[in-house]
Amino acid sequence: MSKEVFVCEEKVACLQSYFIDRGLLLCNDDGNLPSKRTIGGDWNSIVALMERGEVFYCKLYKNKVTYLSREMYYQIKPYKQRIDNMSDNTKMVYEFIKAVDMASTKEIKAALAMSSGKFNAALNELCRELLITAVRREKTLNDNGWCSFYWGVSCSWEKLKPLPKIQVERDRVYDLLFGMIGEKEIERLLG
Repeated sequence: MSKEVFVCEEKVACLQSYFIDRGLLLCNDDGNLPSKRTIGGDWNSIVALMERGEVFYCKLYKNKVTYLSREMYYQIKPYKQRIDNMSDNTKMVYEFIKAVDMASTKEIKAALAMSSGKFNAALNELCRELLITAVRREKTLNDNGWCSFYWGVSCSWEKLKPLPKIQVERDRVYDLLFGMIGEKEIERLLG
């Protein structure tokens, strides 16, 4: 049974404010880019934003857990989501999640009879390509609120909180990331 979690709305508001001007935030400190902790958020506040469809969980930046604002997601989406280039295991995981709408790690591995190693490789690949994201807390694992997730495909996440049509512009990605990372790193994100 999941433990009850407390979400501090002040921390949620702090994260929301950050995402208005910036498009990318890391889960953990890396010494260069801001993380949820360094800008005043915490685990439960970022999970609340993911569940509300305001933040997209991925592994875009150097294969680290990365959170994208809705705008950043839509700006980068045209450069990602290349399912045709994925391995057979990755395609199988994607198709399963798409068919069931959302599933936990345990459910996916059991249904596909997939080892942890193969599943983790597929999950990382799908998260790097913005094809799946964490859509809901599954189980709370400790008193700090750390949890496992239900995974959903990106198009299901998009429906949680539709964004008005936006103009996709490469320069907008540079604007959102200005001063955070260099041009070469931005090009790697878009590549």
